[in-house]
Amino acid sequence: MSAADSKLTGLNILVAIGVCAAAFIVARMPRKPLPPPNDPWFKSAVIDRSEPVLVKFGADWCGPCRMMEPELDHLANQLRGEITVVRVNVDRHRDLARHYGVSSIPRLMLFRHGQVVADRVGFLDRQHLRQWIASNSKD
Repeated sequence: MSAADSKLTGLNILVAIGVCAAAFIVARMPRKPLPPPNDPWFKSAVIDRSEPVLVKFGADWCGPCRMMEPELDHLANQLRGEITVVRVNVDRHRDLARHYGVSSIPRLMLFRHGQVVADRVGFLDRQHLRQWIASNSKD
């Protein structure tokens, strides 16, 4: 290896370290949460509710999302008046999915007073769904 190659390699390492340090600093900076997109339906159905709201992000083409529908219907009937169940189709509400970082579906988010208090990805049967909600909906 020539002296010029050695200097270039050393410079590359320093640049890489600097980029990593900058990325670490930016990632650690406190961020003010962004308000959700201006979606009147979502605002009234989720954000402005005083009771807990379970939001399922999914799509018609998603098998596990479809499998979860009867579980959500059963839960909504069992917990009527205690929790609201809302479904968001990620194909129709891309801005909401992007805002909440939905990259895998089904994605469940439990909201209280307009804030996400619990979040999980994947299918849950009604028993585990109810346990998950109960363990995350306490004040």
